[in-house]
Amino acid sequence: MQKNPVAKHFPSDADLTQIFQGNEQFFNLLLRQSVRTEQVIARAYAEGTWNQFSGRDFLSHLGRACRNWQVALSGLTPVEPKEGGRGPAILFMNRNSYTAFAASLAAVLAGYDVMFMPLHASEADIRWCLEYFGCVAVATDIQGYAQQLKEIGVAVFDLSTQHWSVRDKSPEPALLGLFRWYKSAPELREAKRQTNSLPEFVGEMPRRVGRFDFISFGHDGFQKPESLSLDALVVTANHLLLHLNTPSDLFWKTLEVLPLANPFSHLSRICALLKNGVIGFPQLGGEFYSHLRILRPTVVFASPPELEKIANHVNEQLNAPGFSPRLAVGSRLDKARGYLKTGRALKLPEAVFDAASRSLLWASRNAIGKEFVRHTLADLQIIVHGLASAREAHVEVLGQMGVPVVETYGVTAAAGLLSANTYDAPHLNLIGNPVSHVSFRLGQNSSLEYRLNHPAFSGSGHWQDTGDVAQMTPFGFKITGRRRHLFVTTGGVTISPLRLEQLLRESEEIQDVCIVGDKMPYLSALVVLSPDAQAEFRTSPEKIREMVQQRIGTVNETLPRHATIKKFLVLEKPFQESLGEKLPSGSLNRIKINETRKGEIETLYQTTVQ
Repeated sequence: MQKNPVAKHFPSDADLTQIFQGNEQFFNLLLRQSVRTEQVIARAYAEGTWNQFSGRDFLSHLGRACRNWQVALSGLTPVEPKEGGRGPAILFMNRNSYTAFAASLAAVLAGYDVMFMPLHASEADIRWCLEYFGCVAVATDIQGYAQQLKEIGVAVFDLSTQHWSVRDKSPEPALLGLFRWYKSAPELREAKRQTNSLPEFVGEMPRRVGRFDFISFGHDGFQKPESLSLDALVVTANHLLLHLNTPSDLFWKTLEVLPLANPFSHLSRICALLKNGVIGFPQLGGEFYSHLRILRPTVVFASPPELEKIANHVNEQLNAPGFSPRLAVGSRLDKARGYLKTGRALKLPEAVFDAASRSLLWASRNAIGKEFVRHTLADLQIIVHGLASAREAHVEVLGQMGVPVVETYGVTAAAGLLSANTYDAPHLNLIGNPVSHVSFRLGQNSSLEYRLNHPAFSGSGHWQDTGDVAQMTPFGFKITGRRRHLFVTTGGVTISPLRLEQLLRESEEIQDVCIVGDKMPYLSALVVLSPDAQAEFRTSPEKIREMVQQRIGTVNETLPRHATIKKFLVLEKPFQESLGEKLPSGSLNRIKINETRKGEIETLYQTTVQ
C-alpha cells in the first residue's frame, strides 16, 4: 500500500493534545461557523462595494491566508521559541478591518504569535517589540505605511491591497481539519491511521497554535507585554454574554471601531460569533454616522471617543428642525433618571432597582418615538463601554433614546475584561460585578485585586493587583483612585500629580500640563500653552511666564509646603499621540513623556541631579 506522503510529518495523539490544549474552545467556535454555509457572519467594504461573507467564505479566507503566511515566511530563518513558550511572531499595525481580522487569525493558525502594536507607537517602540517578541515580519493594512517601514530590519507585508471574494473555493485551515479528526473517537482515529486515511493538507502541518500579544497600557503608559491564548478571549467573551443579560430576542450585529491594540476590542467579534450574529467592518476612512445606517449594528463596543461621536449624532438629530419631543413626558423621565442616581435609590433592593432601570429604558425609547430612534441610531440597542470611564452627559443622551451604556472594567492580562454592569442596570461610575470566572477583593489600602479562575489564563488562581483604589457599593465596586498615579519624592512624600494637573488646566493660559518629580527632590511642571497664550508668548515671553507662575502660585497656596510645584517649563510643542505621549483615551503616557522630554526635564533638576 502506498504510504500517505504526509504521514511521516503527522502528529501523534500526544502531539495533538499538546497542540490543541488551551485552544479547544476557539476551534469549537470555528467548527460552529463552518456549518453556517449560507448565513452571513461578516459584512465588509471591498473593491467599491459592500460584501457579505458566509461561514464557508470566512473559513476559506482563513485557509487561503494561512497558506499565504506559510509560503511568504517559509524562506525566513526560523526563530527559536523564547521563555514561556513564546514562538516566532508577526507584528500587526492594523486598523479594525476584515483584512486584519482574517490575516491575524490565519497567522495564529499558521503557528505564529500575533503582536498587536498601537498605531501611535514610535519606531523605537516597534524595534523593541520586534526584539522582545521575536518578530519575523510586520504586517499593516495602512496604505503607504509598509514603504515607511522598509528599513525596519524584517520582512514587511502590505495588506492594504488584499481583497476577499464571496464563494472563495480555498480549503479551510489545515489545523481546523486536524482538529475535526482529533475530536473523533479514538478507535476511529486509529482505524484511519491503519489505512493511512489521514487528513490532507498543503505544506507542513503547524506544530503549535499561536497566541495574541499586547502591550499593556494603563493611565501611566507602558506597563508590560501580555500574551493571551485564543481560549482566554473566547472564555471572556462567553462569560461577558452571560453576564450582560441582554434581551433574548436581541440579534447581535456589531460595528468594529476600536483599535486592535487592546484585547477589549477583540471581544466584540467573538461575542458576535458566539451569538451567531454578524460582524460589521466599516469602510476605512468612511463617515462614522453612515456606518450606523449601512451596517445597522445592534451592539457597539466603544471607548470614550466613539461614545462621544454617537452622543453628538443623537444631539444633532434631537435639535434638528421638525422634531418636537414630548416635553411633559420627557421631564418626568428626567426626574426618574435623577432619582436613580441618588443615594436613596442605591438603598433599594437590587431586584427593584433593576426593574426600575429596565422600565425607564423602555419608557424613554417609547416616549421619544421608536421611529425617531430608528431614524437616528438604526438598530442600536446597547453600547458596551470600556477602556476608560464614560462621560455622564454622553450616557444621559443615549439614555433618552433608551440605549443603555454598559460600563466595563478590565486589564490586558484578563483579555480586557474583569467586570461589567448589566443591560437592565447600567450604573454610571460603577464597574459592576465581576464576570463568572473572576473574583475581586480589596487588598491593602483598599487596592482592588482580582483572581482569574480559569486555566485558559496563565495567571489563573493567583491574586493580582489592578493598581486601582476601589470602594464597595451595593451594585458593585467604584474606582476612587489609582495608586500608580502617586509620586514618591526623594523625601518620602507621596503626591497625586493628577489633582495638580486638573487644577492647573483650569487656567485659560494652560491647555495641557504634565507634573514630573517621581523620585526627585521636588515637583515640576511641563506646561503646554493655549493657542492664544502661545501666540502671545512669541512676542512677550516674560509676561506669559509671569501669568503661569501666578497660576502655579495660586495652586501652591492650597497645598502643603512639601507638595508644591517648585519649577515649570513652557514647552514649544504639545504632547502628541503620534509620539506615544498621549494614549488614545486622551490620558498622558508619563513613561513615554519621561523618555521624549528627557532633556527638558533634566534642565528643571540640573542643579540637584549629580
